Amino acid sequence: MNTTKINDYDLELTVNGQQIFKVRISQYYKSKHGKLIDDSLILELVLALDGETFDPDSITRGIEYFAADVVHEGRDKRKKVYRIIWIFEGKTFHVLGVINAYRRKTRKKGAL
Repeated sequence: MNTTKINDYDLELTVNGQQIFKVRISQYYKSKHGKLIDDSLILELVLALDGETFDPDSITRGIEYFAADVVHEGRDKRKKVYRIIWIFEGKTFHVLGVINAYRRKTRKKGAL
């Protein structure tokens, strides 16, 4: 039984041509990355996905998982790279569900 808490946020953006109205953030990331990242930073990372198109990173039991490296300028003005992993949810896929997010040491080619 999955007991991971999920926080919902109203946010409008377009990803993979799908208009998104809600972002759901699993709190799973806090188990390992909670000192470096929070929901507000994840929402900023999600906004960087707006207008972009992504191929699935993997498919498990018919669920497509997407991933992107996002370069984010922190409060200290230093650029840091974060990986965000998400799925599309809902009958018409108008919900973007963030599965995990974490800081990376390097970015893959083509990072946002």
